Amino acid sequence: MKKHYIYLALSLFFSTSGALAEENGESLIMQLCASCHVLEGKPTIAPPIFAVKIHVKRAYTDRDAFVQRIVDWVEEPDEAITLMPGAVNRFGLMPKLSYKNEDVRKVAEYIYDTDFEVPEWYRKHYKQMHGVEPNH
Repeated sequence: MKKHYIYLALSLFFSTSGALAEENGESLIMQLCASCHVLEGKPTIAPPIFAVKIHVKRAYTDRDAFVQRIVDWVEEPDEAITLMPGAVNRFGLMPKLSYKNEDVRKVAEYIYDTDFEVPEWYRKHYKQMHGVEPNH
């Protein structure tokens, strides 16, 4: 499973063009993130985007801090400072990706600003793991 995740990340990296800087967060998330971090449904190789948002926003409620955390994480994932240890245990640590910071920033802003639907199965999972309902 981890090899599959790395393969997908590398293929996305090598298929990324310089034109991405001109795109918006919604199109960038589809090109850079959605093949691993699903926007709907159950995860297969990485936590879903709505789960990432919930966990990061729980620790970084301020928009600028939230965005910077995502940018920093994509630039240098570090298991020692993960906000999602269960996801790291299940899927492995996200590989370091060489995306442009301005593209990742647009993605992070889009994630923060978008109200993703949180499915009932995830609400139950989150409450079981954290003892509270997820806030998004």
